[in-house]
This record gives sequence, structure tokens and C-alpha cells, in this order.
Amino acid sequence: MTVADDCALLGVGWQACADAEEQARWLAMEVADELHQCITQRGVAHLAVSGGRSPEAFLRQLADYTLDWSAVRLTLVDERWVPPEDAESNAGLLQRCLAAHWSALHWLPLYRGVSPEADAQAAGTELALWSGLDLVVLGMGADGHTASLFPDLPDWPVLCAANNRQHCVALPATDTRQARLSLTGRLLHSAPRQLLAISGQAKLDTLQQACNAPSALPVGAFLKSPLEIVYSP
Repeated sequence: MTVADDCALLGVGWQACADAEEQARWLAMEVADELHQCITQRGVAHLAVSGGRSPEAFLRQLADYTLDWSAVRLTLVDERWVPPEDAESNAGLLQRCLAAHWSALHWLPLYRGVSPEADAQAAGTELALWSGLDLVVLGMGADGHTASLFPDLPDWPVLCAANNRQHCVALPATDTRQARLSLTGRLLHSAPRQLLAISGQAKLDTLQQACNAPSALPVGAFLKSPLEIVYSP
């Protein structure tokens, strides 16, 4: 059986792309279509996206779509606790990629510059008013983390759970990573459309491990319907 077969057994969709370019194009098309449908039906769309280097091509293609961007509520799945001007900032990446629409859309930042804990509380209070997400675009690390829910966090199963009481949490710095802010499973599971973009053999191997034992890695908490995985070699 293939990883796609194992995902199907878990109720997870699978979209195979020939390369990173096709993956970015597919993601942009699907996200734009979902946003358009939400805006048409309810007048507003709530979107959370991942940062990092991988989503940049998708975000730049998304910016080319004609949408009522004033009806889009946008936030991040996670963020390093750094200001937007920092090269490591996910918010900075979004602002550059979506520059043509930035003044129109409604941006909800995770980083506020007070402290990780205070910023998580402030963002969480605002996110609670959203009553959930319409669409989330996740990524995954080779260690099986998604958002900033890492497998070395002792409470990651609680953070990944849909019944977590918090919407956004602060995660302390370690020897290998900066302090971070992350949405919890409460919001991530709320989206009726969930996309997980992964690329490369190493991440495919990690995904296979998660399919075999979903409770062993944070990404495994999301390997169920309505998740769709978008894979490129």
C-alpha cells in the first residue's frame, strides 16, 4: 500500500502534484475558490495559512486572483516571536506576498510585541470572535510537527486537541528554536476545509509514520476527514 492508500483509510484526501510549481498553482486555485465561495455565501471568509519558505510560491500566486479581499479575515497558523521586519517573520512574508491586497484584507497578527504570553492571550481573544476558521493551510516538518506543535512538547496531544480551551498559545524558546505563537487544535480542527502541503521524500516518510501511528506525532492528530494532503516530490 502507498501513503495515499493509508491516508484514504483514515479519511484523508490526497492530491499528487508533479512538482512544487504545480503544487503552488493547485493550492492557490483551491484556496481562491474556497474564499470566493465563503464570501458569496456569507459575506466573509476566515483563513489561516502557514509561513516559512515553502508557502511563498503559493501565496504569490494567490495574490493574482481577483477576490473581494476586503471580506477576507487572515491570520497565521503559527509565528516566531519576532517583529514583521525580522527576516524570520511569517507575518513579514505574508505582507510581501500579498502586498497588493494588504490594505484591503483584515489582518489578525499573532505577534504584538508585548510578550509571547500576552500576545497569545490578545490574539486568542480576537480569534475567539471568529467562531472558527473556514479554511486552513498547514505545513509539516520532517519531525512530524504542524503549526508550532512540536513532538518534543510534553503537552502536544492537549494542544492538538479540538477541545483545547485556548485558541492561541505561547511556546517557549529552546536551544534550537525561537519562542513561538501557535494556534491550537481548537481552531485548526474547526475549518471545514483543511489542506496540508508537504514536499519531498523525508516528509513523505514522516507522514507514513504518522499514518501507521497517528497518536505518535502531532500531525497525526489531523489525519482525518476533512484533511486533504497536497504532495509534491
